[in-house]
Amino acid sequence: MKTWVKYGLINSLLGLVIGIIVTITSIGGGYYSLIILIPISMFLTGGISWKFIIKESNDKSKVFLTGLITGIFSHYLTFVLLSIWMNICYWTIEKSSSSLNEPPESILNMLGAGFVYAFFSIMFSGWLTIFFSIAIGHIILRRENKKVK
Repeated sequence: MKTWVKYGLINSLLGLVIGIIVTITSIGGGYYSLIILIPISMFLTGGISWKFIIKESNDKSKVFLTGLITGIFSHYLTFVLLSIWMNICYWTIEKSSSSLNEPPESILNMLGAGFVYAFFSIMFSGWLTIFFSIAIGHIILRRENKKVK
């Protein structure tokens, strides 16, 4: 299996754990979709950033950068995917998706507001995502280096 796929899959498992924790501990409803959306965003940002930044090199600073990008941009992508999901549900399944019976925020608005949501998400507990993404990258790099020798 390619290393970028391994990195993306392990990060998506981390995202699954985070999604389950957020769904269980959050007050209110509608967080169940994060069990699916967080792993998707972690896989996409992790795998793509590994593929284009690392490019089969053994540079630890590139692994740090890849983990940083994965940890930060996966939050943003999660909020954009959540907006898309909420709009699909609102327009196809149910007409009320907020506690105030208002439609969800538009996808175009979320492209900008996602940065604000991601910032606060990272401030409170998302920094763990960055730490674990960097650690996962270093573990994969170490295992790949042992296979080569």
